[in-house]
Amino acid sequence: MMDLSIPYYEDLTRISNSNIGWFLNKGPAFLHKMLSGQGEEEKSAALIRGTMIHEYLLQPEEFQKDYVVWNKSRPASVQEEMFCQALADSIEIEPNKALLSAYKAAYSTSGKSEEKILSEANKKASTLKDYIDFKQSGDRREMITNYQAMQLQTIKSNISKHKAASKLLKPADNEKVFHEFHINWEYISYKDNNDIDFTCRCKSLLDSVTFDFDKKQVTLMDLKTTSHLHNFADAVNTYDYTRQLYYYTLALNWYIRNELHENPGDWKYHWYIIAIDSFTSEIRVFEFNGAQIYYEKNNPERICNALGDIVWHMENGLWEHSRAYYEGTGVETLNL
Repeated sequence: MMDLSIPYYEDLTRISNSNIGWFLNKGPAFLHKMLSGQGEEEKSAALIRGTMIHEYLLQPEEFQKDYVVWNKSRPASVQEEMFCQALADSIEIEPNKALLSAYKAAYSTSGKSEEKILSEANKKASTLKDYIDFKQSGDRREMITNYQAMQLQTIKSNISKHKAASKLLKPADNEKVFHEFHINWEYISYKDNNDIDFTCRCKSLLDSVTFDFDKKQVTLMDLKTTSHLHNFADAVNTYDYTRQLYYYTLALNWYIRNELHENPGDWKYHWYIIAIDSFTSEIRVFEFNGAQIYYEKNNPERICNALGDIVWHMENGLWEHSRAYYEGTGVETLNL
């Protein structure tokens, strides 16, 4: 049985598709920083929204734990947020002292009398009372607006009306249909003489997988939000989505062989992406074939080379430069 005792995002001992992307695009030093727990990926507004949509569609119970629709007053500036947080965190027993301290933590008090400061602080505290109470309660849910909630409902409705997407996005039953399917697996590369060249500990978190045990078919579906819905091929190339689908296929091959105890070669794969327009919430479904997954961008060789290099860096503890730099003269070549 797979050991899934460490949550996916907390396990820094295994290599994910995102790790490979960082390695290929940002270099070994950046990957090492992330795997050492010393770095944090920059989260764009698009990425944050995409995460919210994923959870709403694939993990509705988790969504309820992580988000709350907030239609009351909330801070309109960084300073107001600092004021609210300071007041929520205050351990002052005297209310006026707490207000003064919170105001001074967020705003300049130059030229203002204590009476003026207290008046402004009281006004802000009154206007933002519900927000401050929420912060004081220790509730860590992310606040979303009514508009964002309506957008989520529109996306879900559009999927249910789409003749292909509605069939692909099935409720998880943990028997045949799995959402956020976590696989810890091993990649083994062999030499020409069939000796093991290297082994890499890997991990994958698949949006949705459906197993048809009677027909021996597996359907891999991924959700993507995009601003290129009607030029999605550009997004596929820019973000290397076929590499991701190939990496997930390797994970599923391992799972079928080691967890289901069956021959992956007996199973037929189907690959889909449900693309969601970032602005209009329009839905399109794209199917990929084996040639696109395996051959068009030479994904098997690219994955093997990347994992081999990552393992080399791990074993040698050298991360500042590329493997080619360390093993050569310092002059490197490009594959154009």
